Amino acid sequence: MSYIPPHKRHSKDPNRSTPVPDSLVTKFKNKLDFKSSSDNINRVTCSENFISKWLIVGSNGIGDKVPASVDLAPFSSDSAECINGERPLVLMNNDFNTEVSEQEERAQWLLIAENVEEDLVLAYERAKTSMEENQHVLRLVARFGKILLYKRKPGPLAEFSQKNLKKKFSTDVPTSNLQHIMSNVVPNHGFSMDLEKETYTVKVYHNTRPTETINCKCTIKEDGRLSMYKAELNVVWHLVVDMSCIDKSMDMRLMLAAKRKMTALTGKEISDIKELLDSATVDPNVKGGLRWPFGKASSGDGYRIFEVCHVRATIYKNQALRLRVRETDRFNERTGTGAVKREVTLVLKDVNTKLQEQNIERGCVLEMLRDALGIIWDFMHCDASLTK
Repeated sequence: MSYIPPHKRHSKDPNRSTPVPDSLVTKFKNKLDFKSSSDNINRVTCSENFISKWLIVGSNGIGDKVPASVDLAPFSSDSAECINGERPLVLMNNDFNTEVSEQEERAQWLLIAENVEEDLVLAYERAKTSMEENQHVLRLVARFGKILLYKRKPGPLAEFSQKNLKKKFSTDVPTSNLQHIMSNVVPNHGFSMDLEKETYTVKVYHNTRPTETINCKCTIKEDGRLSMYKAELNVVWHLVVDMSCIDKSMDMRLMLAAKRKMTALTGKEISDIKELLDSATVDPNVKGGLRWPFGKASSGDGYRIFEVCHVRATIYKNQALRLRVRETDRFNERTGTGAVKREVTLVLKDVNTKLQEQNIERGCVLEMLRDALGIIWDFMHCDASLTK
């Protein structure tokens, strides 16, 4: 049996999430580098005119400043993503005296459409150019999870603001929210199951191109080996709007990203990558679900394994949306860290199609965006007091 390093062995603790590389979003910055100091590869690729916003969403309105009634509190989840031993913070609303009806709260939340419409249209206009030139495939998605905050330097929580906090979006969805989505949102909005699939994603890079990650999407053959059915470059981000929903148990991220097709690999490079994949063995007892013989996680011509991820996904769809519910078991080979997460992603198909048309009508876009965000509000309609 191949040797398994200690850092790759699963612990007996069911909550085995471990630290992941830090990430930082800053407002309207052209190039963001989401990485830890020890990992120069885990980089998010952003477009030249990347747009990023952070909104605070509550029953009393929407803004980009933290209300006086909101405090920073330690995140109580056992699966919290620590960085350098520091547990994350979250925004907590301490004002529960104002009673707002569900209809009033929904109307306030739908104002997000007006708040993000201009940036969204602008991001699409810029993205369509690169899409036509580089064969990019645009996708508009809503992701659910929690915005985690980390202090840049020690000090009392009361002294901290957006400027001296690091921000990371965790895609792990609490069990209570997942149950709400499956039992209420899916049937109420006409979602039907489309397919179930189990895949492995192996991220590789070449020594001469350390910031360019190739995502190898694989299934399992009858002999238990990997079979690559698709290879893509890491996606390019054009727009990210993070929303801290202070009255809810989840936050939300609206993101426009472009998938990039692999067009420049030579036959030799494809052969080197397949050689790496062929040497992997499926093993449910290690993080990420795959292991390599000692010394075989790299090829002789410079390709190396960066990250592996085992995914079990169920896809639902209705006329306008595509819903992906999945469990991911991820392991980063360079940092020796991994995590198991439950993730929910909503693909806004109709809005994405409309925004890629020429000479689009802004009124039509706003109406479609309101409809989509109205459904997203139902995903969020789970009380903030509910926990894992």
